[in-house]
Amino acid sequence: MDRILLIEDELDIRENLSELFENRSFTVFTAENGNVGYEKAREIIPDVIISDVIMPVMDGFEFLEAAKNDARTMHIPVIMLTAKSMLESKIKGLKIGADDYVTKPFEFEELLARVQSAIANRRRILQKIKIAPTQKDVESKDDVFLRKVITAVEKNIDNFNFSIDDLAREIGYSRSSIQKKIKVLTGKTTSQLIREFRLERARQLIQQDAGFLSEIALAVGFNSLSYFSNSYKEYFGVPPSKIKNMH
Repeated sequence: MDRILLIEDELDIRENLSELFENRSFTVFTAENGNVGYEKAREIIPDVIISDVIMPVMDGFEFLEAAKNDARTMHIPVIMLTAKSMLESKIKGLKIGADDYVTKPFEFEELLARVQSAIANRRRILQKIKIAPTQKDVESKDDVFLRKVITAVEKNIDNFNFSIDDLAREIGYSRSSIQKKIKVLTGKTTSQLIREFRLERARQLIQQDAGFLSEIALAVGFNSLSYFSNSYKEYFGVPPSKIKNMH
């Protein structure tokens, strides 16, 4: 079920939109201003954010700038709601990083269509993300976070005790925020991502004829050759010995 964070200071609009989206099978979280919305966005990592522009405490532009400069939330599509039809207002939001704009008053079906489009576009981008050793083809606003993860895992690739807690300390995130973020970005658990990264590196080493399989297994953080071989076969569909014999 897709999750929406709705940031709107007017209670009646907030409640009305929440009900309409919930009737369309969305899970809706709400916030009454940008400050509360920013905290909730970092906590729940929604699939899309809808934010009003004019709000107390922290307005929509301030929220947008904070969210788009935070590695935890910068990937989330943001649709801005505004009573202003002025071109300058829209340009300001788009320059900061707004993904779409809807001007009040609007029909719910229009907003729904824009939400569905934003989520679909984001998923198409995520499908293109490939986590692989020494590759630099991560193409999205999540570049900073993903590169931190990739760098940390590669740095510790020969350490079979390297854990999620170690990764969290290495890149300066909490364990829970890393797990949520990686799941949203890659569809994988953190443990799965680390394991698959090790196996991708192993394949590179095997193709380069970098050593015996036992040596390669140790080099990518497997302290058991049999476990490495089984994991490799499960992931790639062929045992590493078969690849090794071809080189």
